[in-house]
Amino acid sequence: MAVQTQFDYKVKFVRHDGAREFAATSLKAFYDDQGIEQQVTVPYAHQTNGTAERAIRTIVTIGRSMLHYAKLDKCFWAEASMTAIYIKNRLPSPKYQDQTPFEIFNGFRPSVKHMRVFGCRTFVLTFKEKRSKWDPKAREGLLVGYEKCQRHIAFTTLKRTKW
Repeated sequence: MAVQTQFDYKVKFVRHDGAREFAATSLKAFYDDQGIEQQVTVPYAHQTNGTAERAIRTIVTIGRSMLHYAKLDKCFWAEASMTAIYIKNRLPSPKYQDQTPFEIFNGFRPSVKHMRVFGCRTFVLTFKEKRSKWDPKAREGLLVGYEKCQRHIAFTTLKRTKW
């Protein structure tokens, strides 16, 4: 429960559709121990959990658009989704009086100077200790997301069969 430990917000309830992964005895014991109420919705009735379903739809739409624009395979769906969330959390919203969700949680406006286009070509430095004198100083790759720390990117290397 990172929300509780990192941001000092109390989780009051968790809403889910009663799927097996949420019905585990150990998870139920954890919720009971933490005083968290479980609200079980009707399975396959997405309208009963409309807020979460709409948020998921937004993330999927953004992620799909990024994959399409970058001409990346859908095997990168998880990276695209995480990047969509990362971006959305750093965009001002009229819902929050033009603050960003990041700003509300952390108390300061995030920098976006490090952000680049999803799927763009990138070069990542290889540390001296990890390369020989004649090895390239950087590896070529594609930007496929950001780490929690704002100064780090997630990337995938490009496999070249011919030079």
